[in-house]
Amino acid sequence: MISLFRTEAHARSPASVFASVFASVLAGVLLLPAAALAGSADVENHMGSAVAAQLNGDFDGASASFEAALKAAKDFNPGDPRLGDIFHGLAVAKRSAGKLKDAEPYFKLALLVREQGLGRMHLDVAATLTEFAEYHRMRGQSSEAVEAARRSLSIRETLLGTEHMAVAASQGQLANIFMDGGDYQAAVGHAERSLDLMEQALNPDHPSVAQAIDRLAKAYRFTGRYGEAEALLQRALEIREKASGRYSLGVVPSLDSLAALYLDQNRLGEAAAYFEEALAFRAEPPGAPLPEVAESLDNLAGVYRAQGRFDQARKLFGESLALRRKAFGEAHPGVAVSLDQLSRLSHQEGRLQEAESLLQQALAIRERALGEGHPDLVQNLESYAALLRETGRANDALRLEARARAIRTSQEARRPAW
Repeated sequence: MISLFRTEAHARSPASVFASVFASVLAGVLLLPAAALAGSADVENHMGSAVAAQLNGDFDGASASFEAALKAAKDFNPGDPRLGDIFHGLAVAKRSAGKLKDAEPYFKLALLVREQGLGRMHLDVAATLTEFAEYHRMRGQSSEAVEAARRSLSIRETLLGTEHMAVAASQGQLANIFMDGGDYQAAVGHAERSLDLMEQALNPDHPSVAQAIDRLAKAYRFTGRYGEAEALLQRALEIREKASGRYSLGVVPSLDSLAALYLDQNRLGEAAAYFEEALAFRAEPPGAPLPEVAESLDNLAGVYRAQGRFDQARKLFGESLALRRKAFGEAHPGVAVSLDQLSRLSHQEGRLQEAESLLQQALAIRERALGEGHPDLVQNLESYAALLRETGRANDALRLEARARAIRTSQEARRPAW
């Protein structure tokens, strides 16, 4: 399906490309089990079910409902904007479920349909570009992420003006992309602009301002500006305390950010205290989002490991792994994160065979979910190579190190000249 899109897009009109690709996509949907397509044929009902599933974190269920909507829309005019909505929703659902390879063709179709039906300078096009940029960021595709985010920013600035909240959001997304790409100075510029726009548009004590402050503080932290970062994070904490109270789930982002800052400075006692408080707030509500609780468990376990409290760290890492498996299934990249953490701990404890098994599992998950050239594989490969060298298998280590170097070289070649 992807190859069809890429090759024919240059030789045929957008309408004929859409017709061919849509027919291909629909043919795949028609092969789904009958149970997956059961229920009303009404597109709006399926779309409503999909949105409800997304809000509940059921991204596989959302994908099934969007696919049912696509089947029901088989007779729609190619210019019907609902097709763009379906493709956009299906792409986001697939991406959110960790099925990145499956998401890409739907992002391309959403862009094609929306640009054809609405024009290239439309806010719905900007919305798809924003989500597509996030997809590229997750794939480690820096150039493509920057290109999509900048296009979205340009559309929003043209249609909404340079001071709009949506422009602030685009500036924030670019800051995140540059941070992921390691260009922290560029990230600082976009994060400062995003915060400036937020402060102009909203009350200085608005929770959205706190989110922009967190982003800028993170960029400052990455550039070693710890004092400025801490001052910003204390301000964000005060904003959240005013909004929801000191002892509430609302302050957790500030607690996490302050703890991460203290961990960078080896202030382990302070880091542990803030992570412990964040975990208590996150785990308390019934039905708390499992991935968020797992993240808090990992954060605190990491500090315990740094403090040499290995038994406590292992318990928390194990709980995190169980929660991620329950939330995502066995094959999601989030599960690989927990496996990595357990492997590092096992390595520190001298349990090398166990550490190797965990690294192998994490690597296999990432290769399947992200592809063999994804930058998230680099640390996995290098950790595994270090363990192989430690256990006298230098030739095997060389092969993994060569793979890691090749991925790094490929990423450097793709990185835009910001």
